[in-house]
Amino acid sequence: MVVMSRIFRLSCTIAATAQLLVAAPATAQEDAEKFYKGKTVQAVVGYSPGSTFELYLRLLTRHIGKHIPGNPNIVLQHMPGAGSLKATNYLAAVAPKDGSVFGMPNPVNTIEPLIDPKNSRFDPRTFIWLGSLNTEISTCAFWSKDLRTLDDLKKREVIAGSTGPASGSTIDARVLAALTGVKFKVVTGYGNLNDIRLAAERGETDGFCGLLVSALKTDYWEQYKSGRMAVPVQMGLAKHAEFPNIPNAYELVSSEEDRQLFRLIFGPWSYGRPLFVPPGTAPERVAVLRAAFQRVVKDPAYLAETKKINLEIQPTGPEAIAKLVDEILRTPPPVVERARHVLGVANR
Repeated sequence: MVVMSRIFRLSCTIAATAQLLVAAPATAQEDAEKFYKGKTVQAVVGYSPGSTFELYLRLLTRHIGKHIPGNPNIVLQHMPGAGSLKATNYLAAVAPKDGSVFGMPNPVNTIEPLIDPKNSRFDPRTFIWLGSLNTEISTCAFWSKDLRTLDDLKKREVIAGSTGPASGSTIDARVLAALTGVKFKVVTGYGNLNDIRLAAERGETDGFCGLLVSALKTDYWEQYKSGRMAVPVQMGLAKHAEFPNIPNAYELVSSEEDRQLFRLIFGPWSYGRPLFVPPGTAPERVAVLRAAFQRVVKDPAYLAETKKINLEIQPTGPEAIAKLVDEILRTPPPVVERARHVLGVANR
């Protein structure tokens, strides 16, 4: 009888534990649904309408809400300024930490605390990543008929248009010049890359650097395929699969110091369309939003819409992003100092 009683009590304990394990996910689901039902969630982007960052986030907001318990309304909030640093600073220090806000910064912002700490009031290692929608590779695009190859770029001074001194169109041209010897004259003051394209077609500039492959495929694909525009070089830690014959600047540098500079500047594009929530956001809300991200990047309706406009989707998980950020932020100080000099940080 004693043995039977013990067996009975053990069986009851096991049954109760099983019920708790089943109930826990249900309770978390119910809590999330209660919080998000009828709520508006802000999706912050550091650029104006028309940018590829805005396009990525806008398409995401159309689909991710149905994958969040309670199906909240997702509203896109534009917060342009300083190459998305304004938005990144807001998300890092000001935005609510209750799971009602997430955002997509320019990934290059994650190196700004190294490059320009006075204007970067955050530590990227504290960011709580949800994932990244795409791995990016930067390129240069030229409309001048005598600039078709990387060797062509080295034959004369190249006039590259730029949207600002801290923009990718300036940064990429300056770093490419330092690593390959191309002589760029960077002309700033253009409102956006399309303005530079129009200037190139008028003969005012040759073109620009800082054109990401995703933007190339959505905005300039026909011009590239027709030959009206040339892409003589790409800048990524690996070549893009669709451009095996375009030289990759990373493969051309010979010294470890040059490779370290390249990884510092272009490495962040490995997590090229990242999403994060403010540091300190409740873990249970982070789990909900991460799960929603994982589901939306497999959502047939979402993928059909991105495919329709030729928008690349190559997801990266939050753990991989955190690891890459940590590796980049451990760049040796001499390399960081060289980057500051190359980018002209003192004159910003």
